Amino acid sequence: MEDNDRRFWRPYPGVKRGFVDGPDGQLHMRSKGVGAGTETSVPLYCIHQSPSSSIAMAALVSAMGESRPCAAGDTPGFGDSDPPLQPPEISDYADAHGTIIDALDWAGPIDVFGFFTGSKIAVALALARPQQIRRIILLGAPLYSDAELSEERATYEPDVYDWDASHLSKWWSHLKAGAPSPYPLSLFARHFAEIQRGGPDSWWGHKAAFNVDLRETLPRLAQPTLVLCTADPQGEKSVGAAQLVPKGRSVELPYMGQGLLDLQTDEICSHIRRFLDD
Repeated sequence: MEDNDRRFWRPYPGVKRGFVDGPDGQLHMRSKGVGAGTETSVPLYCIHQSPSSSIAMAALVSAMGESRPCAAGDTPGFGDSDPPLQPPEISDYADAHGTIIDALDWAGPIDVFGFFTGSKIAVALALARPQQIRRIILLGAPLYSDAELSEERATYEPDVYDWDASHLSKWWSHLKAGAPSPYPLSLFARHFAEIQRGGPDSWWGHKAAFNVDLRETLPRLAQPTLVLCTADPQGEKSVGAAQLVPKGRSVELPYMGQGLLDLQTDEICSHIRRFLDD
């Protein structure tokens, strides 16, 4: 491992960590610049993909936290958040992230950012809190056909743990097949390690996501919404999502989704700032 690659295993500048009490135990979050927002610096709350954690949002929190309060929570069962007692639905995950938001005590409106599974949680949160959530950014909002959904369910079925570590080889191969190039091995290893922290019930995140059809929820959004479409299969399936939102727009990005926020932080943040400050 080259010395400069070690930066991906170190905390991003200014990002602090904390816990709040949730319905199924403690909920973990990362934040920067936390305090009351202003008319020109509306707080931004970020929700990660699954399986992963708010570590996938750390670069974004660090960069966006320079100009506005910014935070990202670990969805229950991922990262350092305690696991739920039974398989949750997206609305349950949204409630948990709402608990973190309430604990931040942000006065006035906020904006939300979601990544893949986090996009569906962000949409549910926006529908549940229309007066609080001002604008929405979705990094990936895939629309599946019935056949594609069946294939996704099969891909993310529960892992079978064995001493031969075959479940680890499965995930390593799956991530490598969709890895961008170049992709620092240390960053790949960090994401891989974070995925494993979800344990044998980490598939609950995808199970909940696959129970929600964005074709039904996106048209109900009243907030201005930006869909960022990446160059991977999930991003390609997201191209038509913005057309379903009354105030939707989209941007196509020539990058793969995994590791995107660490590798293309400046460009992603420029799209986000332009949309939020419009």
